[in-house]
Amino acid sequence: MNHIALTLVATLAILAVIPAMSVQYREFLDRTGLRASIGLTVAISAGSVLIWLLISFLVPGLLGSPLEFPTAALAAVGGFLASLTVRDTTSHPIPAALFSWIWTALVFAPVAILVLFPTSVGIPVTAGPLDLGGALPVQVAVGTGGLVVLTVARRWAVEDRSHVRPRSWLLLACGVVIWGGWLMAFVGLELTIDSVVTPRIVLNSLIAPLCGIVGWLIVERILTATTTAMGAVSGLFCGIVAISAGSAWFIPLWAGVTGVLAGILGALFVTRRVRSTGRHAWFIVGVHAVSAAIGLAMVGVFGSSFGLVYDGQLTLLETQVASIVAVLLWSGLISLLLWLGVRAVALRRERRIG
Repeated sequence: MNHIALTLVATLAILAVIPAMSVQYREFLDRTGLRASIGLTVAISAGSVLIWLLISFLVPGLLGSPLEFPTAALAAVGGFLASLTVRDTTSHPIPAALFSWIWTALVFAPVAILVLFPTSVGIPVTAGPLDLGGALPVQVAVGTGGLVVLTVARRWAVEDRSHVRPRSWLLLACGVVIWGGWLMAFVGLELTIDSVVTPRIVLNSLIAPLCGIVGWLIVERILTATTTAMGAVSGLFCGIVAISAGSAWFIPLWAGVTGVLAGILGALFVTRRVRSTGRHAWFIVGVHAVSAAIGLAMVGVFGSSFGLVYDGQLTLLETQVASIVAVLLWSGLISLLLWLGVRAVALRRERRIG
């Protein structure tokens, strides 16, 4: 397959996971009306795509790149995910939309350019982090934004709306769609089909999510003496997110270890935060930020041929960890400022209506 076909596959596969994720997260987070929820998701995703395409016109090296449109699809996913904690803490759609669109411009876009298009800003490809599936600009950045919103919005948040038990069959069906979509996206983002890397991506993208399920269910069984469909889907998500950065560079053993570790730590984080705060939206932070950080760091340790265990050098691990920290700090700062801004807009609107 040529670059055009793979670019199309990656773009469509990434966009296809948005409806499934929208249904998935609405099952246990967003209890607004169905039409309002769908309309807001479409508006946020479309706006994020347009923002990225506008930026691609302004930055040399982005326009016409094989990754331009797949990155636009990643922007749509990032914008949608970034809106979730805002949608969970306020019933007003305007703050969520404003937060997501500005977040896309100020957080997703610069991180995506540095990670996926380093030569466009004068950075050698070998000097940056390894991140095939956009774990830094999407998963780590989104999770950090959620962490900030959930931390600073405690006194302003509406009552948690996730008390309705999700429908197991719908969660599982959407989880399978998301799994398949990301697997195809990882294959397409490699921009080439060969007899070594492509089978490795497919195999790792199957193993890590399955091991993520095992890790999450182990913790769930120990802490609650139950095994649930929600736990299985949560572990699946952890594995998908954890393998997104390094699916092309792990052998199956390390893909499995990465998935199990992401499932265990993700479950521990989410379970403890939900118990202490009563808000299920901490799932966003645990699954996306924690699992992505684990996957990125594991590339630096176990990445084939150049990870720490293979060449004995700390260079790649240091680069991976430094990238995680930089995105955490940047996304955290911008998300804090954005939240304070959109909260002020919402409060002013409430006063006018009142």
